[in-house]
Amino acid sequence: MDLETFITTVYVLVDDWYKCELADMKPKVGAPAQMSDSEVLTLAIVGQWRVGVPWQSERGLVRYIHANGRGMFPHMLGKSGFNQRVRHLWGAFILLQQAMGTLLDGEAAVYECVDSLPLVAFSGGQALRQRAHWLWQSTVGRGAGSWFWGDHLLASVSRDEAITGWLLGTAAINDRWLLEAFVSARAGQAQLVEPPRLTPAARAEHTPPPVGAMGPFQAVGVAQDRPYLADKGFNGERWVTHWRVQYQATVITVPPDNTPSRWSARDKTWLASHRQIIETVFARLDQVFHIKHLNAHSRWGQYTRVAAKIAAYNIALFINRLLGRPLGALATLIC
Repeated sequence: MDLETFITTVYVLVDDWYKCELADMKPKVGAPAQMSDSEVLTLAIVGQWRVGVPWQSERGLVRYIHANGRGMFPHMLGKSGFNQRVRHLWGAFILLQQAMGTLLDGEAAVYECVDSLPLVAFSGGQALRQRAHWLWQSTVGRGAGSWFWGDHLLASVSRDEAITGWLLGTAAINDRWLLEAFVSARAGQAQLVEPPRLTPAARAEHTPPPVGAMGPFQAVGVAQDRPYLADKGFNGERWVTHWRVQYQATVITVPPDNTPSRWSARDKTWLASHRQIIETVFARLDQVFHIKHLNAHSRWGQYTRVAAKIAAYNIALFINRLLGRPLGALATLIC
């Protein structure tokens, strides 16, 4: 669809949802804002696209609307005012993403896939050259086969390709701790509890407690009665048992090869084939929304941009379903 039709479609979806879910919850204090929350949310979501659009940044979006979109948004704000409004609505992006995910849920959603995506904050060269960076609280960790400074995005994806929840943690935090925070938050109380180490083998597998930032816990979503499919980074019989007993969360992952419960090659292939969907989702988030290039200037800004991009992803899936298009055809949605 053309850009104007696309913006209108997103606005209708956002405004209908906002009026039903949020309008009555927001206190009415002071004079009405120049731009409505629905308009700000719409532009922030549309502005996450990096393919098929005439901008490649949020600054470019503001310039484009001022030059070409005043008919649709006659009270468009300047860059600073717009960005401030977007940051204040960061929780609304999370609620919108979860609402779209619920609408996308179908009978086929019998499991979810979990994995973490590296988000590089700055390069090793920058770390050597510069004395300060806005995300120095990010740490060095390993992801995608190499070391990097930044954070990990833990996401859970349904079989229907929708993102049901997510959580950010600094790169040094082990994936098991991220999932511990994720499933415990879904169970009602975020906590970090290591399973007991009762045997010499378990004591040798001690996972150091996490050091660094985690959040936002509002984004983890709601626990569903379905298992999580995870890769080897989340394995370990102690952890899998702990998640099942403490939080009623069933995590299916390939056990270590040096254990009696090791899997056959056929079982490993089965899990990998069913987990492929989350790798596809991460690829779309990067190719269409450039999630690996956030360019935020604060932790608040980082949370806001990730929330906006994931909300944009789920909305794109929903629009494709309405149009009868393949769900994953995001790069060709705007033409």
